[in-house]
Amino acid sequence: MTHSTAITWLKTCSMALVVLGALFSWGTIDPLANITLSLIDFIILPMDGAQSFAATETRLLTAITGGLTAGFSIAIYMMTVHVYAENQALGGRIILVTTFTWFVIDGIGSILAGVSFNVIANVTFLIMFALPVFLSSRHAKTQVT
Repeated sequence: MTHSTAITWLKTCSMALVVLGALFSWGTIDPLANITLSLIDFIILPMDGAQSFAATETRLLTAITGGLTAGFSIAIYMMTVHVYAENQALGGRIILVTTFTWFVIDGIGSILAGVSFNVIANVTFLIMFALPVFLSSRHAKTQVT
């Protein structure tokens, strides 16, 4: 993957994740609640419709999670545009360390919460951000030799 393609991929994935974060944050109220609850139900198997926003703390933590997801995604977008685009090695390291830190901490928390499937779902997001950095770095190394 070329550096230019990796930049485009990272920017596109970042913006898609901003939308998902906003959906979670704002999805605690109607009319978005059913969509958000369906996504949560998918993560907390089995898909049985048992999840709800009845408790205030559930709505609060879902809104906070959405805000943090959107903020993380904007940070990756800004890192891509202002660091990674100009300094592939530094920007790539920052994106990878940030993404892997999130993945490990979120994964451990998910397992401790009894929602191991979330780790599998999070692999999608890990691939979205780590794979372009890896492939672009590999492409750059083959171009130098």
